[in-house]
Amino acid sequence: MREQRIIIEMAQGIDLHGGDDLKAACRAVEQALQGASLPIFGTLDMPRELMRVVVRIGVPRPDAVDLNTISALLPYGVVQVIVEKGGLDVLILDEVVVMAAAALEVFLPLD
Repeated sequence: MREQRIIIEMAQGIDLHGGDDLKAACRAVEQALQGASLPIFGTLDMPRELMRVVVRIGVPRPDAVDLNTISALLPYGVVQVIVEKGGLDVLILDEVVVMAAAALEVFLPLD
């Protein structure tokens, strides 16, 4: 099936206390969602469930991110979550601050 990307939104999320990659990843995805309004569905005769959503996340420890937790943050569509090594650890005094980066892509079928 042919499809068209209709949105790309990027954001970062930070866990200031606790060094939690999953918390930082969730915050990055939530931040991206806040900037990704899709008023196009009000003009199309297409259910939101037809959209495909690809979420790419970069964190220092990819294995620490639960894919189901991230998927549950997306309200519509068929969701694919890809977690890669990235992001940033910053040592501030005796605490690790974790920064995650997220890219949210939404695709609609052309047919």
